[in-house]
Amino acid sequence: VPWAGEFVGKYLISAVQALRMSDDPELEKTVRAVIEGLIASQAEDGYLGPFPRDERLLKHWDLWGHYHCMLALLMWHERAGDANALAACRKAADLVCATYLDTDRRMLQAGSTEMNLAVIHALGRLHRKTGEDRYLRMMREIEKDWEHAGDFFRTGLARIEFYRTPKPRWESLHDLQGLVELYRITGDGRYRTAFLHHWQSMRRWDRRNSGGFSSGERATGTPYQPTAIETCCTIAWMAITVDALRLTGDPLAADELELSTYNGMLGAQHPSGNWWTYNTPMDGVREASDHTIVFQARAGTPELNCCSVNGPRGLGMLSEWALMRSRDGLVINYYGPMKATMKLADGKAVTVEQQTQYPVDGDVVIRLHPEKPAEFTLKLRIPGWAANTKIRLPDSATTAPAGSYLDVRRTWKPGDEVALNMPMRLRYESGDGEQLGRVSVYRGPLLLAYDVAHNDFDEQEMPVLDPEMLARAKVSFPDPAPEAERGGRFAPWLLVDVPAGEQRTLRLCDFATAGSPGSRYVSWLPAERVVPPPPV
Repeated sequence: VPWAGEFVGKYLISAVQALRMSDDPELEKTVRAVIEGLIASQAEDGYLGPFPRDERLLKHWDLWGHYHCMLALLMWHERAGDANALAACRKAADLVCATYLDTDRRMLQAGSTEMNLAVIHALGRLHRKTGEDRYLRMMREIEKDWEHAGDFFRTGLARIEFYRTPKPRWESLHDLQGLVELYRITGDGRYRTAFLHHWQSMRRWDRRNSGGFSSGERATGTPYQPTAIETCCTIAWMAITVDALRLTGDPLAADELELSTYNGMLGAQHPSGNWWTYNTPMDGVREASDHTIVFQARAGTPELNCCSVNGPRGLGMLSEWALMRSRDGLVINYYGPMKATMKLADGKAVTVEQQTQYPVDGDVVIRLHPEKPAEFTLKLRIPGWAANTKIRLPDSATTAPAGSYLDVRRTWKPGDEVALNMPMRLRYESGDGEQLGRVSVYRGPLLLAYDVAHNDFDEQEMPVLDPEMLARAKVSFPDPAPEAERGGRFAPWLLVDVPAGEQRTLRLCDFATAGSPGSRYVSWLPAERVVPPPPV
């Protein structure tokens, strides 16, 4: 297929991210072997793709494939200090420059512009690593080509909604990461402005109730269409949301990453761990990508496709946003069982531990273990849904508004604890367009869904909800033991029984496990007497 060159790069990006969160020596051994195999396959001129010599970088999605390989090699070099990986990345970039810089060719001629011009992102990362001028010059030429393709810079400055730009396919989101690189390299705030406009536009018009992105692989200006939500599209949305978080420090961006991770992303991976979806619909069924897009596979590898190699990146991105460093301390964005170590700006290491059942419970205990007592600011994300959150500090108690960071500056000693209590009440969001007269129900960060496997009536007989029913709902947590009813790794995280009148009960489960037995599920539920949807 035209994008065959991306598979190894996407796999390695996911795998290097996973290494940041794992001490598994087998994973390290596997990634190193794949890196060495990729480098060994590189042609003398730097080519890393699967196509014949007379087609190299000139057609297909070949530059797109090189983009992923270059990014993966650079990430591995940054992790392992592997000089061969950096050299291979530079050879590939040099071939890109030799083909299109100071020649009579332009990247526009390669076609598939939203895919192929995304190489600007890897060139930017490589320029910041090496200082090589020709990589920046190549970026400038791609920026000129944008004017005849996606026009991302000028449309961003003009405040044109992303879905109305010339190239609103999902691959363009990786082009937008080139705007971030140009801002970091030049300091020109216009690049930042354009990027953030597009991110905010997509959040408003195209991010789905599950945190997924796209409608049939592109932005369309409505999050309500019952169309495919491709796993790769959600990955791209999460990647640019990490960039938005880094650029702004806005807790809203971290809220978006939490929504995507706990719902659309985990919903895209089957609880068995054996497969990823291509499409994780808001309502419907989930199919393995090696069924839905098996045309991408090669003989003997039916599971090989764009989404199966890219999906794990949604989980690996936790290494990029869960715990972050600020100028004067640490930022905790992710809540869930974890232990992580990060260095402060002055080089001192701090280990952060969390004990919690989050996201099914709102109580979180955080223990800090600096190498020795150290003064720094700890920023705690208070999710936008978490009204009336209570925080207990080592020597006091406080509250903080939802949708903000609580900044706590003090001298932290080894073993100091912070405890959060985030009330997890049921809430709903009203639909519009194709979902008018329906609602999405949430508990904490989790989207809930009807699953026919948990109810004694079919989808067509689902009762109509009203807010009073939600106030009387009861929450339970199934026993995950294999011998328990509906237990084992297919067990839902939680069940919510909503009284629906006439001695009927509507049972909802978390979206991430809904449909895992192959059953139909629905996350847009029929409703009445609800608040109007946001104006469109």
